[in-house]
Amino acid sequence: MDSVVIVGISAVTGGGKTAVTRRLVDGLEDAVALHFDDYDDTNVHPDDLQRWFAAGADYDAYMTPVFTNHLRALKGGESIPYPVGGAILGPASHVVVDAPLGRAHTDSGRFIDLMVFIDTPLDVAMARRVLREIDREGHRTTDEVLQHVKDDLSGYHAQARPFYEEFQERMRASSNVIIDGTLSIDDIVEKIRYEIEAHFPHQLAEGQID
Repeated sequence: MDSVVIVGISAVTGGGKTAVTRRLVDGLEDAVALHFDDYDDTNVHPDDLQRWFAAGADYDAYMTPVFTNHLRALKGGESIPYPVGGAILGPASHVVVDAPLGRAHTDSGRFIDLMVFIDTPLDVAMARRVLREIDREGHRTTDEVLQHVKDDLSGYHAQARPFYEEFQERMRASSNVIIDGTLSIDDIVEKIRYEIEAHFPHQLAEGQID
């Protein structure tokens, strides 16, 4: 099924990739979404991120066998059993992938036809994460919420910021499209839809973009 278009969406944590992925799928005809985090049980991450970063931050150190196989299957016009909930996804003309590693991850990135990076300032992304944690539902005390926020801020200040800066540089260099992450979700989605139409006009001609 050569007409299948896989669109990858990447951003820093809090950059909006999950919300944009969901909204984009809603706006495209015959589309399904894959979320990288839903494959945590089968993905293998570097054991020591500090050592991984110091050694050059090789994104291919992430092993994603099931995630990659599912991308391959959907690109080939097949269906897959989704890892969360067990629903059968596909086949579909558009696959929108919440793909934080983007094309920097060779194994999965080779199946991405259009790579989009949502370029969100780090302070904006951090503010969103803090607000998300405060608003997150659950039986938690105020002290527990504050401790979680404090841990996130402390980790960011002590060691995570260089990771995010390097990540942003890598994604900018390997993406087809870079979009300002301070825009509204609707504006970001509209820009991505425009890029899909520009890069894959046959999809529009076949009536596959709503």
